[in-house]
Amino acid sequence: MFRLTVKHQTEASFYRPKNARVLPRLSVPKKSITTEQLLAAYWLDGHLQSNSEHCLGERLTAFANERQFKVTDATLAKAEEYLQSELVNEDVEQWVVLISFIAHPHAIWNFMLNAVAFAETEDHLGRIACGLAEILLAHYGSLMPLFEERARKDPKFARMLTGVWRHRMSDEVWMRLRALQAAVELPLSQMIPLENGIDYMAEHLKPDDRSTPDKGRYSRDAAGNWIKKNT
Repeated sequence: MFRLTVKHQTEASFYRPKNARVLPRLSVPKKSITTEQLLAAYWLDGHLQSNSEHCLGERLTAFANERQFKVTDATLAKAEEYLQSELVNEDVEQWVVLISFIAHPHAIWNFMLNAVAFAETEDHLGRIACGLAEILLAHYGSLMPLFEERARKDPKFARMLTGVWRHRMSDEVWMRLRALQAAVELPLSQMIPLENGIDYMAEHLKPDDRSTPDKGRYSRDAAGNWIKKNT
């Protein structure tokens, strides 16, 4: 569950060049989708909704109907509530930027998996790579075992990872990611060439960035559980 009441300065979001190769379309879910699933799919196609003259609730409903999603009124209402936060003002792109920095790392992970499941183009995978996976690995690098396990089982997830750049990843996390990228036969076009070594894109990093895997709003306690830092 996402909580969007925390005021936090986020970094600007950007997306890399698009590639419109179409992936196999996901079959329509047989059960009602969750709010997070709806927003993941809406985000991937969100730019198509931004210029509509209809209100947010009508846009979300029209999107769900067009995709033939089975969605409850409660799910639609919760999605509308999230996007009407004063911090995002109905902008789904800004909402994703916000949660990628302030949400619990497992919530970000689950949202990312939802987005990958709904991804239908290479551009979608690229958006997930730089908008979610890159931030998650930079701020919560100790989650790398989850990425490695998922990449072994899910070829689409593994391909998405080829679009991830370094950002603030520690040296160890970055090199483990590069190993995952090297195993993908058909990487995304924005993948950094594998011949670029550990120091590539590291000139802007502080020593702590390169040595510390976890540097987000949450840290692990002695038992390995995530706890929010006192800020």
